[in-house]
Amino acid sequence: MRDRGDGGRPEWVERREGPSGKLIVLGIVLVLLVVFILQNGSRARIAFLFWDGWFPVWTSIVVAALLGLLGGWVVGRIGGAERRARRAEARLRERER
Repeated sequence: MRDRGDGGRPEWVERREGPSGKLIVLGIVLVLLVVFILQNGSRARIAFLFWDGWFPVWTSIVVAALLGLLGGWVVGRIGGAERRARRAEARLRERER
């Protein structure tokens, strides 16, 4: 990055070319997901609540993982809301002093 000399904003900003790190990780995860699906195509009998039948193994694992992610996200949101409420109360008490 080069400075203009007047202490202001730079004349130009150096930018990295090519895919970002997030895009590279996403590509790797997608390749691993495709490999996982191709290797786990066999069927297994699954009985859960009112679902009963023969399903590909990969679908049951992916559904279980998605349900786990959803549960973790919900728990995280609840904990985050409680933390934000406590911080807001602490700030309010500090202002009252």
